[in-house]
Parts: sequence; C-alpha cells; structure tokens
Amino acid sequence: MSQKTVSLGSDHRGFPLKSLFINALKEKGFQIVDVGPFSDARCDAGDFAQKLALDLREHPDHYGVLICGTGQVMAMTANRYRHIRAALCTNTTMVRLARQHNNANVLVLGAHIIGQEVALDCLDVFMTTDFLGDRYAARCDKLTSLGGL
Repeated sequence: MSQKTVSLGSDHRGFPLKSLFINALKEKGFQIVDVGPFSDARCDAGDFAQKLALDLREHPDHYGVLICGTGQVMAMTANRYRHIRAALCTNTTMVRLARQHNNANVLVLGAHIIGQEVALDCLDVFMTTDFLGDRYAARCDKLTSLGGL
C-alpha cells in the first residue's frame, strides 16, 4: 500500500475497532490522523464525524474512516458536507463499488453490525480500490453540486 493519510474517528462504541484500525494502518505504512475520541468514555458520534469532515475539507487527499455502533449517525452527519462521500458498508462488495463507482472518500462502519475480521477486510478494500472515473465522474459532480456545509 502507498503512503496515504487516513483520518479516523469514532464514538465510544467504535473506539476499540478504531484502535485496531490505527495499528493495522500504521503497520502498512499509512499516516494517521486520529480525530478522536481518545478513550471509550461515552461521547456523541456526530461530533467526531464533523471533526473528520473538517479535516478532509482542509486535506482533500486524505481518506476517512468513521465507526460507531451502527454507522448510521456517522454517515448521516458526514454526508451533510458537500466534499464528503461517506459510504456506510457492511461487506467488501459494498466497499469496492462505493470506491469504484462513487469515489467514496469516507468509509463508515457499524462496530455492532459487522465482525472485526470483516471490518479489517473492508478497510483493506477501501484503501486499495481506485475510482473508475469516466461515466461515474459525472455522478460525483452531481452529488457535490447538491450543496451542503
């Protein structure tokens, strides 16, 4: 894998998986931006989705990963930002197609929905799958043009 930067955020329910992801990504040579939280104390998932979205606004070349119990609030919050294409995924096929067809720049996972091994596989597919461009580029432009924060 190449020298990409990955921004990660979670809530208390996603904190253990986020910690696992950070270690796995570091082992593969990725640069990490941890937007929090920094413990498993109860917190609001949406706050960390906002922090990640703001980081990606400042650094559009970063990839993002968000994890909470179901992934729902993370995806809903992140997708309020026009530069974010957050994909809530439960398997590697969804991840691959989200990257290839929609140029997803944020992977969202539900820590209570998928197991640790599937989550690690999803992360690997997200980081190694390229956007196909061509006819799919117009779709991404349409999404951006809808507006948002």
